[in-house]
Amino acid sequence: MRFQLIAARTAFAALLLAVLAGSCAVGLVRLGLLTDKGGRALMIPATGLGLIALALALLWLRSALARNQGEGKRMGLIALVGSLVFLYPPLSYVYCGYSELPIHDATTDPEDPPQFVALAKIHPANSRVFDGTRRIPYQGVDARYKGQDVTVAYALHDKYPTLTKPHAGLLVSPQKAYWRCFQRVKNLGWTLVDASEKDMRIEATDKSFWFGRISDIVIRVRPAGAIGSRVDVRSESRDGGKDHGRNAARIKEFFLQLKL
Repeated sequence: MRFQLIAARTAFAALLLAVLAGSCAVGLVRLGLLTDKGGRALMIPATGLGLIALALALLWLRSALARNQGEGKRMGLIALVGSLVFLYPPLSYVYCGYSELPIHDATTDPEDPPQFVALAKIHPANSRVFDGTRRIPYQGVDARYKGQDVTVAYALHDKYPTLTKPHAGLLVSPQKAYWRCFQRVKNLGWTLVDASEKDMRIEATDKSFWFGRISDIVIRVRPAGAIGSRVDVRSESRDGGKDHGRNAARIKEFFLQLKL
């Protein structure tokens, strides 16, 4: 009985400390008082505390079911459910770091990617030059050539075939496609930086949910066939060698919206 109650209370306390540490990491990075690297470092002990909370909550649950007793059920259940919710973002981030390509720049056209113009005036830590010939280790649970080095262009084609194939052809004029893309940018909540109907180019930025990591986005519309148009998108993280699949996911979300 005493063990069950202690496990519930300790799990609840560990969860509170984990949430406090995680909130400090996110808040300090968002306020500019801590670097992104520092925020990630602070999330390590926060995640550790979350794992401790989950382990103790499971011990409480095992004892409660075995003894058919409900001592500490409120704190135990809060710790169990709360730790699962708390651990999902950091653990999924770690998983995506393994399963996604080790890149920071994704595009639908690796051979001829859209180029930044207005955003080119900003000089982030990552280069503005998209190098499709750069070789990277092909990794992830679905990697066909796991452990081998392949070019970025090949990896994008093989990993995200629905993005890089000419699926973005629209049976509308480039002008109509351009304004449809413009509206989707607004619908997605991206920050519009520049829009040129003459050049059929839209540039915008987007921030990650937790740490507010900025990615720059450029959309290019070109004629395709007699009456159609093709839309290509590029999304690049301003810093960090890996984007954990965020840029490819952002492009997928854009095209899902474009089809609506």
